[in-house]
Formats: sequence, structure tokens, C-alpha cells
Amino acid sequence: MKKITLCLLFALFCTVLAFSQGNKRTISVSGSGSVRVPADTARLTFSVITKEKLALDSVQNNATKMNNVYDALKKIGIDEKNISTANYSLYQETIYKDGKNEPGAYVTSNDIIVLLDDVDKSGIVIDTAIAAGVNRMNGISFLVRDSKAAQDEARILAFQQAKEKAELYAAQAGCKLGKVISIVEDGGYYPAVRESADMKLMATSNSTTISAGTDSITASVSVVFELEIR
Repeated sequence: MKKITLCLLFALFCTVLAFSQGNKRTISVSGSGSVRVPADTARLTFSVITKEKLALDSVQNNATKMNNVYDALKKIGIDEKNISTANYSLYQETIYKDGKNEPGAYVTSNDIIVLLDDVDKSGIVIDTAIAAGVNRMNGISFLVRDSKAAQDEARILAFQQAKEKAELYAAQAGCKLGKVISIVEDGGYYPAVRESADMKLMATSNSTTISAGTDSITASVSVVFELEIR
């Protein structure tokens, strides 16, 4: 009988211990961090568009102009590996005349992307490309090429903010902060990119001035801390 009683007491102790460990007092908080970094890469998109009565003439005229653009960009130091074709198309226009559709000119469109490691060259690249034959600019965007250090700094700031919040709440509840139970990074990380709507572009009498400015690298986390009674 004594042996059975001891077994029951031991089982009861294990049950209470398991219940205690499985029902820890915790606090869940979130934090965010942001670091400003200068944009160091520019992405420019240009187009050469030609219209001719004959398809072959349109294609050949376009090729001549685009070759001039390539040559001009290389002369100012743009490596050919940083120039790539984004899209190429040939189609015949349709003209509505006298109540019916009639075939029009053949349109050739050749789009290229120019990547610049030196964003300060953006203005001269725009001017050079247009002077060489580009007749449409489709946009410019800026990004941060290597943002790992800034990303890690933003994560540290995010965790510190979460911890400060947890310490404040714990103190108000008459508790103290215990160990970290879990850390979850909210969302994913994406390189900072700003489109042309956010850039500063000014056409002067001599050249186009581009200002890339800075971008924000952000991080946010959700952290669960254990609460300990004082």
C-alpha cells in the first residue's frame, strides 16, 4: 500500500512539473530597425524606335542607330557587359482611315538596359545615349548593390527595440525578463530600390543632373521572452 502511495505521489509530482513547464509566463513583442545607406547602382532603360514603310528598312535603320548608341556608350567608359537587350519587337502599325483600317509603317523597337556602378555617371549616360540615337527613355531606378552589413545592423536594431519593449512591459507587470523563447523575422528582405518618381532629375543647359540620394534597409522581428516573478 505504501509503495502504491509513493508511486501516485511521484506521478502527481511529474504531472505538476510538466504542467508548470508547459505553461510558462511569456511576453510577445515586435521590433523594427532601419538603416539609411547611399544607393550605389543605377539601372537605366532606353529605347530606339524606328518607323519605315518597309520592314527591312525599319530593322536596318534601327540596327544602325542602336550600334551608334553602343559605340557612344563604350566611348565614355561603359563596359559592354553592362549593356543588355531588354526587348526587341517589329510590328506593322494599323491606321484608321475613311472608316476602315489600313496597314501603316513598320515599327522596330529595341530596348536596352544599362547598369552603372557609378551613379554619378547617370546624367552623362542619358545625354550620350540620346545624342547617339535613343528616342525614348523608359525609366531609371537606384538600388544598393551590397547591403548585407546594413541589413544585419537593421536586424540588431529591431531586436534591441523588441527587448526594450519587453523590459518595459515586464517591469509594469512586476516581473523581470527571462530567456528568449523564440525569434521570428517578419517578412523577407528585399534590396532597396527607388524608381524614377523618387529621383531628382534636372535638365540644365549643359547636361542632365541625377541625384541618387539614400535608401532605407529595414528589418522587423517578433520575439517571445519568458517572464520571471521578482
